[in-house]
Amino acid sequence: MHIKLGTAGLSEALELRLSLACGLLAASQIHIEIQDWRGNESDLLIVDIDSGHGRLAYEMATRRKLPLMVFPRSGDNETPYTSRLDRDAPAAAIARALQEKLQPASEPSSDDVQGLLGICIRESGCNQDLLVKRGNIGMILRHAAGRILTRSVSDLPALEARLLENTWLCMARPANDPYANEWLVSRSLESFLIKACMRHQASLPSLGGKLYRLTRWPDLGGVTENEEALRLSALLQRSAWSADTLAQHTGIATGCINAFLWATLASGALACADESAVAFMVQPAPTTLSSSLLQRVARHFGLKLGYSHA
Repeated sequence: MHIKLGTAGLSEALELRLSLACGLLAASQIHIEIQDWRGNESDLLIVDIDSGHGRLAYEMATRRKLPLMVFPRSGDNETPYTSRLDRDAPAAAIARALQEKLQPASEPSSDDVQGLLGICIRESGCNQDLLVKRGNIGMILRHAAGRILTRSVSDLPALEARLLENTWLCMARPANDPYANEWLVSRSLESFLIKACMRHQASLPSLGGKLYRLTRWPDLGGVTENEEALRLSALLQRSAWSADTLAQHTGIATGCINAFLWATLASGALACADESAVAFMVQPAPTTLSSSLLQRVARHFGLKLGYSHA
């Protein structure tokens, strides 16, 4: 792989570490040609927002929707740049970040996870009632309607506990379902998945730096006590974010964010977004605006937010 890498506004120290990082990538068959960026063609642009030239290049590149990585101002952990580089990172860490940017992971799929979660991802948008069972527990999956049906409330925690087990069977619900009158408990698919993914967050693969955005507001009726789900929904409804930038912006634990993204991906409410969908902000959004948005959403769901910051 031969890459033309443009730079703008980098100090000599940053240029040296970047050059060393590019040298390290040669072992992975990634050969990088570094050039000072003046609007010329590049496969990737790296800018330092601390310099005037870097800020001007950043504005030009975002308008042209060019692949971009940013060294933010020192101490700026708020601005949700698509791809951030730590200005104090050693060359090896910069090399890893470049490799992830240049060789992004494939789209998440049912192959990345097992069990019920994988089934929900694979059957996303299915208009047919599906019977999903394991031994004597089971559920009816109505993916297009965003609902699940179980025989009893006590089945729900049993389903959650086995979310990632790979011994589930999935089939079309029989036309003459002998248990048709037993599926009495109806729950939101999203609420079920959010609870279950939060429970298994330590076992879920990381979604890292990929950008995601909600295509619709998720049904949070069954998780009204989960403030983190509400905050993440409000942000992802407005613009595209990665798990990494959400963690930096909100202070919410990365595992919790990753679990929420997997749950809403599996429910069909979340989708991958390209870089042009992210909301670039030169300055952090005013706290009052963010809080106002969250308060309005919270009132809609009858919640009380116990914090004063976004």
